[in-house]
Amino acid sequence: MNCSNQLDNYAPDFFISAQNIPMLGRVAAGLPIEAVEDKEQLSLASCFGNSDSVFALEVKGDSMIDDDIRSGDYVICRRASSAETGQLVVAIVDEGIATLKRFYKEKTAVRLQPANDNYQPIYSDNCRIEAVVIGLIRKF
Repeated sequence: MNCSNQLDNYAPDFFISAQNIPMLGRVAAGLPIEAVEDKEQLSLASCFGNSDSVFALEVKGDSMIDDDIRSGDYVICRRASSAETGQLVVAIVDEGIATLKRFYKEKTAVRLQPANDNYQPIYSDNCRIEAVVIGLIRKF
C-alpha cells in the first residue's frame, strides 16, 4: 500500500499551538464530588503532543455518527502511513478524495467502514493512510 503524505504543505505553526485554557478542577458526571478549585493549565499540546505530526481536521458530514463523530467536530490526528485493523483513519482514496473512516485490511483490498447505516463501505486497492485519529474536540 503506497502511503505518501498529502499534508506536508502545512507549516508546523499551523498545527497545535501552545495556547492554554485554565483548568480549574474536576466535575463529576456520576455521583457528586467535592468542589475544590485546583488551578492548572490545559493545552492541546499537553493532551495530544506538539510535534509536527499532530494536527486537527474539521469533520464535514455524518458518515461516522454512530461512532459519535458529528459534522462540525474536530478530529485530532497523528500523521501515519499505516494503520491497525479497526483504527479510525484519514485516508486518501482514488484521485485525491479524503475520508474519515475505520480501516480494515481485506484479502484483496482495503475496506474503509463508515459508522452510519446510510453509507456503504469504501473498498479500494488504491488507498493511502494519511493519519490516525487520536482525539476529538466538540463545541456545543
